[in-house]
Amino acid sequence: MARDFTTTSLSNIDLASLRDPAGIFELIEVVGNGTYGQVYKGRHVKTGQLAAIKVMDVTEEEEDEIKLEINMLKAHSHHRNIATYYGAFVKKSPAGQDDQLWLVMEYCGAGSVTDLLKKTKGNCLKEDWIAYICREVLRGLLHLHSHHVIHRDIKGQNVLLTENAEIKLVDFGVSAQLDRTIGRRNTFIGTPYWMAPEVIACDDNPDSTYDYRSDVWSLGITALEMAEGAPPLCDMHPMRALFLIPRNPPPKLKSKKWSKKFQTFVDSCLVKNYLHRPSTETLLRHSFIKDLPNERQVRITLKDHLDRTRKRRREKEGTEYEYSGSEDEEDAMNEDEGEPSSIVNLPGESMLRREFLRLQQETNTQTHLLQQTHSQDNYKRQLLADRHKRIQQQQEERRRFEDVWISPCVIVFSVRVLWIFSECWMSSKLESLEAHLVNLNSIAVRIPHVQSRLGSGSSSSPCTPALQRAAKPPVRAQLTSPARFAFYHFFSFFKSSCSVWIMTQSSTVSVVKAILSLSVCVSVNSRDEPCVRQPHRKGSVVNVNPTNIRPQSDAPEIRKYKKKFNTEILCASLWVNLLVGTESGLWLLDRSGQGKVYSLISRRRFQQMDVLEGLNMLITISGKKNKLRLYYLSWLRNKVLRNDPEVEKKQGWTSVGELEGCVSYKVVRYEKIKFLVIALRNAVEVYAWAPKPYHKFMAFKSFSSLPQKPLSVDLTVENGQRLKVIYGSHSGFHAIDVDSGTPFDLYLPSHIQGVIRPHAIIILPSSSGMELLVCYEDEGVYIDTCGRITKETVLQWGEMPASVAYLQSNQVMGWGEKAIELRSATTGSLEGVFMHKKAQKLKFLCERNDKVFFASVQSGGCSQIYFMALGQNSLFSW
Repeated sequence: MARDFTTTSLSNIDLASLRDPAGIFELIEVVGNGTYGQVYKGRHVKTGQLAAIKVMDVTEEEEDEIKLEINMLKAHSHHRNIATYYGAFVKKSPAGQDDQLWLVMEYCGAGSVTDLLKKTKGNCLKEDWIAYICREVLRGLLHLHSHHVIHRDIKGQNVLLTENAEIKLVDFGVSAQLDRTIGRRNTFIGTPYWMAPEVIACDDNPDSTYDYRSDVWSLGITALEMAEGAPPLCDMHPMRALFLIPRNPPPKLKSKKWSKKFQTFVDSCLVKNYLHRPSTETLLRHSFIKDLPNERQVRITLKDHLDRTRKRRREKEGTEYEYSGSEDEEDAMNEDEGEPSSIVNLPGESMLRREFLRLQQETNTQTHLLQQTHSQDNYKRQLLADRHKRIQQQQEERRRFEDVWISPCVIVFSVRVLWIFSECWMSSKLESLEAHLVNLNSIAVRIPHVQSRLGSGSSSSPCTPALQRAAKPPVRAQLTSPARFAFYHFFSFFKSSCSVWIMTQSSTVSVVKAILSLSVCVSVNSRDEPCVRQPHRKGSVVNVNPTNIRPQSDAPEIRKYKKKFNTEILCASLWVNLLVGTESGLWLLDRSGQGKVYSLISRRRFQQMDVLEGLNMLITISGKKNKLRLYYLSWLRNKVLRNDPEVEKKQGWTSVGELEGCVSYKVVRYEKIKFLVIALRNAVEVYAWAPKPYHKFMAFKSFSSLPQKPLSVDLTVENGQRLKVIYGSHSGFHAIDVDSGTPFDLYLPSHIQGVIRPHAIIILPSSSGMELLVCYEDEGVYIDTCGRITKETVLQWGEMPASVAYLQSNQVMGWGEKAIELRSATTGSLEGVFMHKKAQKLKFLCERNDKVFFASVQSGGCSQIYFMALGQNSLFSW
């Protein structure tokens, strides 16, 4: 009967026949957001009477929901505790655009209960005010329930107050007409923090149902909101809250200051089994509601409070910066946003919610695998022992080779390499060079020191040498492994330590000078191309003020910006131009023209930053307390353009939670979910982006009192099913199973005495989040997310890097004092070397596509920024 009534009513409503509101009502200002549209304060043109006008686009997808809301308002708004419905209008739009529906209702000038809480000292209401508001809400709900209607979105924002302190329920956008015979629903609709467990369960189990008592649970959460300023779990991401509400025990009042009556009323509303939850009629007889003392006096005091708060200037609200979204916010929100203000059964939202819930489900198989891994400790210890012995030998050989005292046979051999190479290079006698190199390799393998350092060079070697290549060397000035090794290391050593000794030999002076005057370019790739003489170049090969034009040369291009910063550069991120964070502020470096620099924020330390363009934000670790802050890019843009004086007065940033002492963070995107994993001094926090209407990162999981202090952190999703936090410390690398909260060791380099320096955690692509490359000190190892070594190959840097970064080209770059090395992230093999003219300390800043930015730290704390456009892989001197 009721179902037939609803269908008939919907079919009788013809939206196209509704009148145009022009000349009847006019809009004044936005006062809020409803489920399907914005709510304006409006005015009747002839009488000047105020009204609340909800404006929404009329789309084919939402037409039935709009008709349902009109039907509900017409049928059930004639009650003292429900906002009165005045009428509906349609404002015609140009062809190709959706028409706008105007729903005109009673205007409640004092705002919502949530607004009242924000303006009240302590963000909580008096107990008798709470009792009065709960009673009026129960009366409105009793009216709806008696007509077989569930409101389904009871919360502080939907409980409005008039200027006379009357209570009105609004927002019927998600209300449901109950079947008169069954009296239950099985659709997932509501707002996360106020949502009843049975409503959440119906989305996971099609057989689950609920009835009008889901509104009673929401009322209990609203009572907690009025007493404590916010609903339970409000600091958690809404999707995390949806996961926890059915699993956690019912929330209770935290403070002991509340009366026993109030506590029992809240407990009665928050019974998890809705079949045992009391009805609205029963709750109206509860002593907390029934024994409300002196109702008239309660309303007078509440009205006085409303009058005082309405007259106060909203200074805080005037200084807050409103989230403006990205440049193409509509498209971005369609792709990225999870739930609207009231969660409805939209296809995109349902998929996103299922992704969140799936990632939070406990997997017995994975837990069993974790236990199985711990039982393999003996196997792991054996691997570590073998590897310990191998790397000790390798390090000892490297120390002997790079020591100031060098074996005479190695020096003679290396000088011979330089002599032959220079002669053949100058005369372009490649045939002669190839013949000499064959002879040199036969000599090199007879030198014990060089032979032991290089290894066999076969594919079965468990540890790849620093500059060894598996590919067959081409004809182009390509030294085979022993000769290339000796040339590379002797060339860098010769320039620093042994130049005086060798230059005493008069026969060598001319060759040495010729070699040093050349910009030596020995290709590491395997292309068979003719060798071209390089022109003589003096000084540095870096250029000042680069443009965006890509070079024609195959060799990567390294340039230097003219600007010298008087303080150390700590971080940078590429926006339209380069945002640079230093010890003393935030700067914008114009990458074109004269390389002009703009000061954006001064007297604040910026340790780490990333531009989140899809969210129109810059995320940073900044300030003396190392807080995690989000800066609005539109606010930063105005700091340069200065075209909006009002924006300058507003606070252009917000903090992520109350986090202080942040060490590092990583933004990880999985499907449509943006996670933010944060390393603190002795804890790890996981946040997730909550889109409209929240527009902020909200807490997802917290792991405190960790046995090791995290220094670097990342997050992986194993096979798209299970979340794991990976973090590095001074003792090694560790993991936390997000579901169980269990931390365990992944890899501890026991062969290194004392503390280690973790450089990077790289989740290898095409491994379904299961395989990692962890870089520390001067090496890197391949492991899986359970701690098993997956490759016996060890990524070995030629020297200790000061900074290591993973590039989008699936390469790893290490910045050492003598050279920059470029290696394959998958195999660890060398793909390029960029040799320095002089030893210097470099630090990676950021990269995008093939553009890499890094900075030098010079004497006196000065810094300069370098720009590298990666072309073909090569060995390059700069």
